[in-house]
Amino acid sequence: MRPLLLLDFDGPLNPHAADGIPPGYEQHEITEGAKTWRVLLNPQHGTELNQLAATFDLVWASSWEHGANRLLGPLLGLPELPTILWPDRTRVRRGSWKTPYVANWVGDRPFAWVDDEIGEPEQTRFPQQLILPVDPRVGLTAQDFGVLREWAGKSFAGKAFRPHS
Repeated sequence: MRPLLLLDFDGPLNPHAADGIPPGYEQHEITEGAKTWRVLLNPQHGTELNQLAATFDLVWASSWEHGANRLLGPLLGLPELPTILWPDRTRVRRGSWKTPYVANWVGDRPFAWVDDEIGEPEQTRFPQQLILPVDPRVGLTAQDFGVLREWAGKSFAGKAFRPHS
């Protein structure tokens, strides 16, 4: 069974809390209907994620929901990805409001989760999974991508999981 890579957008891929435009990022204006958003994207992230797709099944775990496929994925060169939907964004006592939906969506599948609103509560709830908090001022780094590759290599070496070519 291939592991899932759950991707939040704002924070990991769009460092929305950055002071200015970080090195390697480009500013994009996205308009849909009467709404316009300013996002910062690093084209290298698309390359890295497409490479990780040889090991992981990529999944949007973003409040952008289907908008991530329509508006954001094409800017990074990503194919259409499955999307976790959030029927209720009620705050939970500890951890991310996304956690109950992630738990339900992933079932028994192994997963890595990158998000700027996760941490110790999710690590406690999902001890066998890779919970990778990302600083929303910085976004995903080369080191983060290395952690993802290393986790997949260690977690699935010699097991039934085989990345497709």
